[in-house]
Amino acid sequence: MFEKSCNIIVGENGSGKTNILEGISLFDKGRGFRKDKLHNLININNSGEGFKISTTYKNQRNNYNINVFSSDKNSKKISINNSVQNESIRYFESILSIIYFLPEMERLFLSTPSSRRNFLDRLIFTSIKKYNSIINSYKNAINERQLLLKSSSYDYSWIEKLEQDIVKFGSIIYLYRVEHIKTINKILKQLEIIKHFSHNFFIKINDNFLNKHPKIFIDQDMYLFELKNSRKIDFLSGGCNIGPHRSDLSGFSLNNDFNINQFSTGQQKTAILLIIIAQCKYLIDNLKLNPIVLLDEVCSHLDIFNRELILYLIHELNVQIFMTGTEEKLFSFLSTKAHYCNIT
Repeated sequence: MFEKSCNIIVGENGSGKTNILEGISLFDKGRGFRKDKLHNLININNSGEGFKISTTYKNQRNNYNINVFSSDKNSKKISINNSVQNESIRYFESILSIIYFLPEMERLFLSTPSSRRNFLDRLIFTSIKKYNSIINSYKNAINERQLLLKSSSYDYSWIEKLEQDIVKFGSIIYLYRVEHIKTINKILKQLEIIKHFSHNFFIKINDNFLNKHPKIFIDQDMYLFELKNSRKIDFLSGGCNIGPHRSDLSGFSLNNDFNINQFSTGQQKTAILLIIIAQCKYLIDNLKLNPIVLLDEVCSHLDIFNRELILYLIHELNVQIFMTGTEEKLFSFLSTKAHYCNIT
């Protein structure tokens, strides 16, 4: 039985701490926070049986018996109170929100653009559950158009249909990203606790196409025109040179306008934790959703201010948190109310 506030999972490296967090993340849509292939989650000795994870989720006064299980080696299913009906699943998705921090996020702003796009998209998904499907539909249309361009001859009416789909889904992605960035920056600016951080900062989208056409998600005719004109260069380059899949995310200090990627590792971690706090506040204040926060191996580069941020999540925002670490003493800054689970 986990506590509704702070849960600490302690154990040696390789003992399975992260597996527990991944199991929790699987109750949300998708393949879990490590995005591993589902067949890799199945015990090799029980490959014929698949996997099954069960829990009771308490929301206000209601209890929900949740099962997530593999229907085959490549897909998972979720049942809510023994129901697999779409209506039940959609309702559960609407009340569940999971935000996570993984060790590699400490250097997110030194990582790849795709890592930063995924980070932003994951934040959006916590509040807009259909967003994942929009991303997938966009990627499928991009890939199919690329295959058509590679062929010696193609159906012009079909590629036009694909480009219309790309514009439709790409415009929605642009709109959601731009609006969410505005929301996060507004909350960051208003956070009292950020005033104790040596660098107030904001985040922004870097995208040459979006910079050229700031309202491209509104002017879809222009988007379609630019996409058609790029067929030749896209054929030569083997991709699609415009669209939200080319975007990047960056952050800048308000004090002296330098990039977050110049922050120390500890300061970059602070920036990520502050963005997570801003996202939590948005969910709580605007959507009345209390997210579950998963912090994997969070104690490295945990200076005094980063400890304050974790305490803020626990005591001020009152969210349920799961943290992992190799020793209990790493969490000595927490109150005695923290619930410890030792994995051996």
